[in-house]
Amino acid sequence: MTTPLSPQRFADLLAAHGADPRRWPQAERAAALALLAASPEARRQQHEAARLDALLDAWQPPAPSPDLRLRLLHAMPLPQRAESLLHRLWRELGGWRLAAPALAGALALGIAIGVLLPAMEAGDDLLAEWLSLAQLDDPYEEYTP
Repeated sequence: MTTPLSPQRFADLLAAHGADPRRWPQAERAAALALLAASPEARRQQHEAARLDALLDAWQPPAPSPDLRLRLLHAMPLPQRAESLLHRLWRELGGWRLAAPALAGALALGIAIGVLLPAMEAGDDLLAEWLSLAQLDDPYEEYTP
């Protein structure tokens, strides 16, 4: 046995789901059909809901105008380029404010090493030593004069 449906709930059911009983919730369908069979007011409400359903089903949206696509494309914002992780990290660490002292330190270290190390004499001494080591073994005969 189903619980009887109030006329207000039946009106809400018609407003939400339309006049077709197949669209009504399964739990309330039997009670709504019983009210529909017993009440002329419920049948009148269903008839009005059926007319509204027919009007809504017959409605077709208007065709879009030819320049609608162009207007939509012009109104659309341009996509923002995603910032790379390396670029964001570079910016958060200080960017050139961090790199400039590091480059200056590397330059100063290079100059200091160049000035403080004794000058090496390159030339025949290194070549003679290399050739004497090459002559110690047979696989290097092609390097000997």
